[in-house]
Amino acid sequence: MLLIHGGSFLFEDLQFEAQTEAAAIAAGFTPHYLTYPLGDLPGAVRAARAAARDLRTRYGPRVYAYGASAGGTLAALLAGDGLVAAAVAKAPPTDLVGWEWPLTAYGPDYYERVGADTAARYRLSPLRRPARRPLLVVQGRADQVVPLAMNEAFAAKFQRVYLWSVPGGHRTERARPWVLERALGWLGAIAAPAAAVRGT
Repeated sequence: MLLIHGGSFLFEDLQFEAQTEAAAIAAGFTPHYLTYPLGDLPGAVRAARAAARDLRTRYGPRVYAYGASAGGTLAALLAGDGLVAAAVAKAPPTDLVGWEWPLTAYGPDYYERVGADTAARYRLSPLRRPARRPLLVVQGRADQVVPLAMNEAFAAKFQRVYLWSVPGGHRTERARPWVLERALGWLGAIAAPAAAVRGT
């Protein structure tokens, strides 16, 4: 499983790895933590795609992804590209064209700071790309960063995108570990039949 941290594409969420690694192992996955360039959204996408391709070369098609926030956007893109067998995206910004970062700390030049012009925002918005593999979007109903309505529209648009609305805000899984456990359990349920078919 490719684990992809959040941090607005500007910084690394330092708590992410410790929480998700243990949960991934408990769900039966071998975790691989993605390091991607910061301040470079297109570069982050390239790094995620390269890592997924590398894991597929090493382990075959049974590669999965879990990402949170900005990492959720990357996980959603990997599912859309068909580079993972399935993915979970927690609170991902999926419409990079219509969505603006709500925190004043980043200012109105946020997309300039992450190297994403208008063309890149259209090209890299999961909402504007067909979903080729199953994707579970986990979204806090009280999220003040990524609005629930954005991911309701994403799930309504694509048959393979499933929305799970949960209590809490943008970091709901920190206060509610069961959210992460159940989300990875969903991935495990997809992975188990595939393993049985291949006799592994």
